[in-house]
Amino acid sequence: MFYNYAMSIARRYISHTETAEEVVSDAFFKVFTRIHLYSGNQPFRFWLRRVVINTAIDRLRSGLRDLRASELQPQHEPERDDGIVEGLTREQILDSLDRLPPAYRTVFNLYVVDGYTHEEIATMLDIHPGTSKSNLSRARQHLRHLFSHECKL
Repeated sequence: MFYNYAMSIARRYISHTETAEEVVSDAFFKVFTRIHLYSGNQPFRFWLRRVVINTAIDRLRSGLRDLRASELQPQHEPERDDGIVEGLTREQILDSLDRLPPAYRTVFNLYVVDGYTHEEIATMLDIHPGTSKSNLSRARQHLRHLFSHECKL
């Protein structure tokens, strides 16, 4: 019943469908074995969302640790072009998110899509809040570059 919902969350964090399916499977295993921890104070979907996000982050953690050791550098100059996203399809936007490096994609999703603060992201990923802010800024720069390229095609 909640597979598509969980998969849509996992897919935002994990670029490969097969790995995202493994994350969803692991998340449902956690849900079934820890259902006694669900208090019922919030809708089940919110609890499931948190479990899927944490499971995806666990899967990414070793890769992010490697990226933290050598901080990523921007691959292009920042560009400003308001209104770019309106010309793109949902598939083009998701494809662009998939092309972000894992550290950028993770911070972007946690901050922009899921609404976490930089302090919460730093705690979840075991990084400094400044690194979270930097990765978000670079993710946005990278997306602007990708989106502007998509609009020219």
